[in-house]
Amino acid sequence: MKMLLFFLIVPTMLWAQSSSENFTLTKSVMDAGGGASSSANFNLVSAFGQPTPIGIQTSENFALSAGFLSPLLAVSPSSPIQQLVIKQMQPDAKLWWEPIPNATSYSIHRSVNYVFTPDIGNQVGTATDTLFTDVNATATQTQSFYIVVPH
Repeated sequence: MKMLLFFLIVPTMLWAQSSSENFTLTKSVMDAGGGASSSANFNLVSAFGQPTPIGIQTSENFALSAGFLSPLLAVSPSSPIQQLVIKQMQPDAKLWWEPIPNATSYSIHRSVNYVFTPDIGNQVGTATDTLFTDVNATATQTQSFYIVVPH
């Protein structure tokens, strides 16, 4: 009888709280309830199954976008233009944004890093209006982030 209880209780305890030296999840990842999980390497507020958008959460080691999957193309938090619309049009990416007063051109930068400094090495083009097509941007299927700088 004791062995039977052991085999019934231990799996339940493992399901209720999963952890290691790098993480602790105190709720099932299928749970829609909130909560907080953290370690030296990450801090996650809400469960993975959160039914409403939770925004982008970051640390030195990760970037988590709302929902179950991170978008292939997204706006870097370093971008002065945050209201950037990015549409995947395989294999290209189309970007558009609201005009910035007094801007006569825009430089568009792309990187695999979530936070990066725009420079000539990551510049993918320029535009004089508020629409830009990044040709073959999704060909490699690598997650990329954009910064648009008004000039």
